[in-house]
Amino acid sequence: MIAFICHNKADKVTARLLAIALIEQGIGVWFDEWSISPGDSLTGGIEKGLSNANIFIIVWSANAMSSNWVSTELRAYLRRRIDDQSLRIVPIMLDDTPLLTLIADYKGFSINNETRMEDIAAEITGRPSDVEIAKRLQEKLLDLTCQNSCGDPLPYLVCPLCGASELKRSQQIDHRNDRSYYIIQCEKCQWSEYTEM
Repeated sequence: MIAFICHNKADKVTARLLAIALIEQGIGVWFDEWSISPGDSLTGGIEKGLSNANIFIIVWSANAMSSNWVSTELRAYLRRRIDDQSLRIVPIMLDDTPLLTLIADYKGFSINNETRMEDIAAEITGRPSDVEIAKRLQEKLLDLTCQNSCGDPLPYLVCPLCGASELKRSQQIDHRNDRSYYIIQCEKCQWSEYTEM
């Protein structure tokens, strides 16, 4: 499951909070400030995000209604939705701006001061169990670790015991047995692991 979060830059804070809540539910999220790096093509990145997403979340407001980007992204996704009825569209309404006719039929959420993004994210994802969430987060951590390992024999990004990022890496030589070891240790909780080199 991958969610594309369509929003106007004036509504960025709300969009970001929703993106974080969705990731905590264990699903993939396409969010412009995370998915497009400096030097990347804006239109290419957006097109890729729209093509891969099976949930289109539109953060709707007066700002969104007057945005050309929001309108363009919505039209592109609606075109996909015509061919694939399994794709979902979820409006998140920030104010009283009426929804466009083409999306007014889709069930969404109205945001107010008491709204919790965690509850919205859970509704969108179908409230997976804690075990499912842990599994998805573990898979995501493994993906991130593999992407950032750069040949590290113990490619931990954070301590698997306490979650701290203060990891000390070192090498030690056992001269008696003529062996070299690569060691990683958490400076916070003292967890450690080693491998022979």
